[in-house]
Amino acid sequence: MLLILLLCTQWGADNLEAKYFQPRPDCRFQRAESTHSFNVLKYELDLNVPMTERSIQGINTILCRSREDGLNTAVLHSYTLTIDSILVDGAAATYATSGESLIINLPYIYNTDDSFSIHIGYHGSWSVTSYQTGFVYYPKYYNSNTYHSIAYTLAEPWDGRRWMPCYDEPYDKADYGCVITVTVPDTFIVCANGELIDVTNNPDTTITYVWQENYPIATYLMHFGASRFAVWSDWFVPTSGDSVETRHFVWPEDSAQAVSALSDVVVSMALLDSMYGPYPFDRYGHDVVYPYAWGGMEHQENTTMHRNIISGSHSWKRIIAHELAHQWWGDMVTCVDFRDIWLNEGCATYSDANYDWYTMGFSSFVITMQSRAQDYFQADASWRHPLYDPPPGQMFNWGYTYCKASWIMHMLRFLDQDNFFTAMQAYRDSLDYGTASTEDMKMVFSSVYGTDLTWFFDEWVYDQGYPEYDIFWYCTPSGGNYLTSINIYQTQTNAPAVFHMPVQILLHTTSSDTLVNIPINNSPEYVEFTTSDSVTSIEFDPDYWLLKKYQIYYGIEEYVNNTPLYNDFSFSSNPTQKPEIRFVVNQIGEVRLTLYDISGRICAIVHNALTEPGYYSTRVNQLPAGVYFCKMETPVNERVKKLVVIK
Repeated sequence: MLLILLLCTQWGADNLEAKYFQPRPDCRFQRAESTHSFNVLKYELDLNVPMTERSIQGINTILCRSREDGLNTAVLHSYTLTIDSILVDGAAATYATSGESLIINLPYIYNTDDSFSIHIGYHGSWSVTSYQTGFVYYPKYYNSNTYHSIAYTLAEPWDGRRWMPCYDEPYDKADYGCVITVTVPDTFIVCANGELIDVTNNPDTTITYVWQENYPIATYLMHFGASRFAVWSDWFVPTSGDSVETRHFVWPEDSAQAVSALSDVVVSMALLDSMYGPYPFDRYGHDVVYPYAWGGMEHQENTTMHRNIISGSHSWKRIIAHELAHQWWGDMVTCVDFRDIWLNEGCATYSDANYDWYTMGFSSFVITMQSRAQDYFQADASWRHPLYDPPPGQMFNWGYTYCKASWIMHMLRFLDQDNFFTAMQAYRDSLDYGTASTEDMKMVFSSVYGTDLTWFFDEWVYDQGYPEYDIFWYCTPSGGNYLTSINIYQTQTNAPAVFHMPVQILLHTTSSDTLVNIPINNSPEYVEFTTSDSVTSIEFDPDYWLLKKYQIYYGIEEYVNNTPLYNDFSFSSNPTQKPEIRFVVNQIGEVRLTLYDISGRICAIVHNALTEPGYYSTRVNQLPAGVYFCKMETPVNERVKKLVVIK
């Protein structure tokens, strides 16, 4: 029950997938092996699933090619399965097990580029529990919402070995895909990866479905589902190229709601097609399952989703976009091993934030990204570590693997907005249907951007933490103009001393606004700007490009904490759920603080009174999520700052 509690606490409106949070303690990251002795070419599975208990019986024929001379042993993975027999090229083979390894003594010697076939008969049987991975089965009436018996597979990161003997690491994709043949009682329907190529009604009141995936595939993306499904299709029609069928499998009781809820799939596909290039496979679709421990899982060409998807809420439509984006980032281009899982999840999470932008507007995108920044800050406060090669139990940490990773993509976009999507498409084209590492992404983006991005990946991916800025500024007359001086300090600890991300500052003057770009080489970084009018206030990172925390101070830093020089205000945090506005007044006078929404409508008058010099703070309660502007008016100056409220 403790594990289930841990999983449930991940769920929320924005925690999209709620994937396997705590891998088994005996599982560890397997480094990609450049010397892996053989290459898997194809998996051919023939399975019998009775649909009356949690059991499976099968044969997996694995086509392989030797990568070395004198190969006499092949090591696969198998966990909780019983091996019945093994043949290699038709000859019986002996084998041994060690932990989760299945060590096969090959009856023949194979040299480089020799092909061979491993034929493994096996079965497995398990109890029905509330949390399952590998082969999952729930009987009809397991609970009040389980309308039909259902079986499906769920394997990320290393649970492919729980339902089939295989080489269960992402860096050895099956080059020629897989064939998944499943026999079930004839009242059930089976879906799986790829295309349905055959259905046979058998004399014993069973039915056999044959699905074929023609593209390279990793074991954690292989999948089948079986239940009493209703099936229907929609079509995405791109501006160029062939139409793509989206085929969906849901319980008949849910079909009307599901048709409505999944109608947005083609909308998401149009967006991602425009961002990343054509959809990379021949078909797409969903099997909607329950009970289900996760939110969604991006099985290749056939995403599995929790039955809650039929609610049709915006948060579930965002999950649809997230899992669809994985077809590019995770399925076509797969992380080489799970040290690089941020590549899969960061690209998909950034994609679903862009779905918010596409469907709800830029302010919704900002709110989503800022909410995820707060989730990262919270996770970081609990356990600071690099994004790359997460520590045990942190592989699917929402704040890191999803939220911080999506901000990495956003900041890469900031570095070269004109070429970001060009770089993403080059990343796709360079590694399509293969595997990628952090170094691969770095090299592709460096090449497209025309600059070495080693510093960026060193600071943001391989190192830890984030920048925390103290910005001090002061404006004084200078001849017939005004001189604005800005000192930018970085104060973070247990992190790089200097994050070299360039920053933007918006200078507000009495007549206009000026956005300035500031390269960061040191801490402090000192810059000066001459303007024809007095600068009345500044905004740091006004367009929300940086993952950071900051404070702005008016005055020279040596005196600002002891001698306030100007009427000013700040937010205790920004973005925030419950805004607290802190302000300082240096002379007696009428002071007014007003909150406006983005259309200019007054939302709240926070303070409006004759005010003595001093420090003050006030809270604004029950403010809906959104982007606001706070304006401070005093007899001697006005200040305006942007505020983001999240829920």
